[in-house]
Amino acid sequence: MDKKGNIFWGAVLIVLGFLFLGTNLDWFHLNWSFRKIAQFWPIMLILAGVAAFFNPRRSVYNATSALLIAFAIPLGIFTCVDDGVKEIKDEISDGINIDIDDEDNDNYSANSDTTVGDRNKQYFAVELTPEVKEATLKLGGGAAEFDLEESKGRLFEATTLLSFKNGYTLEEETEGSSKIINFEMKDKKGKDFKFNFDDDNKIDNDVILKLSTSPIWNIDMGIGAGEVDFDFSNYKVRKLDIEAGAASIDIKLGDKHENVDVDIESGVASVKIRVPESVGCQIKMDGAFNAKDFDNFEKVRSGLWQTKGYDKATKKINLNVDSGMSSLKVDRY
Repeated sequence: MDKKGNIFWGAVLIVLGFLFLGTNLDWFHLNWSFRKIAQFWPIMLILAGVAAFFNPRRSVYNATSALLIAFAIPLGIFTCVDDGVKEIKDEISDGINIDIDDEDNDNYSANSDTTVGDRNKQYFAVELTPEVKEATLKLGGGAAEFDLEESKGRLFEATTLLSFKNGYTLEEETEGSSKIINFEMKDKKGKDFKFNFDDDNKIDNDVILKLSTSPIWNIDMGIGAGEVDFDFSNYKVRKLDIEAGAASIDIKLGDKHENVDVDIESGVASVKIRVPESVGCQIKMDGAFNAKDFDNFEKVRSGLWQTKGYDKATKKINLNVDSGMSSLKVDRY
């Protein structure tokens, strides 16, 4: 294959690699089902023609064109057959109405779905019971603005306003005096994604969480692309794990718990952590190409910073950071 062919296929691989990387890190969401991919089989015929054009002999009898045609033919047959099957299924399902009752599933909390303008609205809730002393929230999602408010009567509440069809799922589990809440985006299969912005160029997908201040909280966040603004100053947070992709994270911590452990793993993210002056704080940081801004911290050694009097402080916040090409800012308030 000549140099022009190498450049062409190199560009194709770069584009495909970027799309797969963006999907895995939740920068955007694409439907990668075989059915959707098969619909683009004519592109292979076009590429086969391009390969023939760049072939020195201008012949379709070359390895690249033959390979593309070999892939295009079965994909074309599959698409035709699949369309026919889909039409038959649609005709059969027109007169069928199935009502599935999920009341027997104790691990899935009921929610309400409505539509507000061009966005889908969901509401979730987990009740607060007297025996719950500790709670774990596992939050997974992206492509949205995440905000936190205080819930007055429930352990957990969430309201989502999303531009894509598939939203979030909520599962809860009780272990003695501990409640585990899994609140995550639905499976990406079949998802239509719209990365909408409002007039101020902000993400137009919103996730509003409400938590009770009563229990001790362990928070585990996995945010792909999005904006997070959580004020935990009134919460008894014991453990906070943050895994962020291309996200903007703004976290305010309080002094309601004696020792708080914060683990941050990020890539190409902007992370801001605010800690109270009433606690001692330590930062351990690994990674390269990071921008650091630590307010009123003393560098102890390479990769380690502490506030004055950290060793003697009765309340401590420990930050362990593993990041690359990220911006980390830690302020005292």
